[in-house]
Amino acid sequence: MSDATIDLSDAGISKTLRRLRRRPLVDPAGWPLGVGGELEGRALVEELLPQRGPMLLVDELVGVDLERRVVLGRRLIGDDHVGLQGHFPKHPVLPGVLLIEMMGQVGLCLYTLLLREELAEEAAELQVRATKILGAHFVREVRPGDRVDLLVQAARFDTMLGECVAQALVGGEVVGVMAGEVTVF
Repeated sequence: MSDATIDLSDAGISKTLRRLRRRPLVDPAGWPLGVGGELEGRALVEELLPQRGPMLLVDELVGVDLERRVVLGRRLIGDDHVGLQGHFPKHPVLPGVLLIEMMGQVGLCLYTLLLREELAEEAAELQVRATKILGAHFVREVRPGDRVDLLVQAARFDTMLGECVAQALVGGEVVGVMAGEVTVF
């Protein structure tokens, strides 16, 4: 999917999200693999995100493609995952808000990496924060034992503001989509 087909205007958000419910944002054969650099996996995620403890909801970055502005993260949903206790007894389902947070955290990783590429040392003093959820759809339940692939593409990027689309996939099937906005400060 190219920037031209990611329409996050007020009129286009709903249409874009409906389309992303049906198929992966990027064909799985084209998913980015490998992150390059000195850090990998959880260490890279922890360097890029301020979240810790139970609110760090990304296990690893699997692949980064800054040219296409696409990143792939991953999260394994264990029986003791935050949010599952009581949601719902005897039928645990990951709350949608946590699925949005997972996609958002991978998006923050992408924007931080894009800033570092654009601004080099100046980027170290900047922070990226989510400011708006433009829309989200939940397609199916995420349950304990699921491995969630989190695919994010920047739809717009500059050194002040960005917009992205994201998908959560289990077994190659879309389980959730979102569009969001980030601000750099």
